[in-house]
Amino acid sequence: MSDMNDLKLQGRLARDAVLKITKNGKKLALFTLAVNQTKKNADGTYFDEANYFPCSAFIGSEKFASYLKKGQPLILEGYLKQSLKQIGDDDPSLAGKKLYESRTYIRTSKIHLIFTGKKDEAENEKIPELPENVIYENDEKDEDVFIGDEMQFF
Repeated sequence: MSDMNDLKLQGRLARDAVLKITKNGKKLALFTLAVNQTKKNADGTYFDEANYFPCSAFIGSEKFASYLKKGQPLILEGYLKQSLKQIGDDDPSLAGKKLYESRTYIRTSKIHLIFTGKKDEAENEKIPELPENVIYENDEKDEDVFIGDEMQFF
């Protein structure tokens, strides 16, 4: 029996996506999605609290990656992924114990770009045009990617 690991989030990119090339030559976009959650204070006033989620997506073109800029609203579909990396192999104080670093992030299967109608900004930044409703579906097979310390998510 397969357990359920499926999610949908709507938010904005917290910073420009970082493009990496995997060992197999595939393009990987690493980005952070900021998702607001509305909460209520004790005095009854509402406020938004931002949550930041690290995400990764295999992408086919740099043209699509050019839209993954800070502030871009989007909806993503995907699942949670955990990466484990063994650390501390050279530490004699561990005496045969294994120590792992764990990262949990969102592996993206679909990205729905939401355009806000600000065409002037896109023209100034020389971003290529895409059709109005853009949905990017990731058809790459699952590949383990460890998101290391060099990627700061927020």
